[in-house]
Amino acid sequence: MKKIVCLLLLLTAFQISAQTFRYAARAGLNLADKTNTGGTFKPGLHFGMFAEYVVSPLFSMEAGACYSMQGSRFKFANTDLQHNYLNIPLLAKYYVHRGLNVFAGPQLGIKANVNRQVFGSKAFEDKRTEGDMVKPFDLSAVIGAGYLMENGFFVSANVNCGLTNTAKDRFKYDDVYYPTDEESYKNLVIQFNFGYYF
Repeated sequence: MKKIVCLLLLLTAFQISAQTFRYAARAGLNLADKTNTGGTFKPGLHFGMFAEYVVSPLFSMEAGACYSMQGSRFKFANTDLQHNYLNIPLLAKYYVHRGLNVFAGPQLGIKANVNRQVFGSKAFEDKRTEGDMVKPFDLSAVIGAGYLMENGFFVSANVNCGLTNTAKDRFKYDDVYYPTDEESYKNLVIQFNFGYYF
């Protein structure tokens, strides 16, 4: 009898857990820029996975990991700054009406890959120099809105506003340290997302 009761309790706990958490995959388009660089928005992609903890029918918390192609574009020099990050957001989500929702929260960015690329060319400039000028971490604020359909598909859009200067105070090249200027270079990314809860 005790085994049956324990089994029923475990099944109940598993059911509650399955209803409380839901998981999804997401991908989409980036329009990314860096402040004070003189560049313009550079198109790129992002993709990742996340989990949503359902607190109530109207409120939930979301956390995940997303690879994001960021940076800036300089049309006059035919050059892209490619600053790619692994972003880890922690978002509070409020369902305004049925699937319509708004969300906001902080996001930690971990530098994954940094270089420059000339349009129409596979040749890269010195990756080491560019990478040494960028800090390993970035913090930003995320705000956005989305719509979750009954079949599990969703669409959303958000803006990631950088809160920290991504440039180091100095960088090393050929064993010599060079100071950077005093400007603050922050990430600014507009994202258009689509995904599916499974």
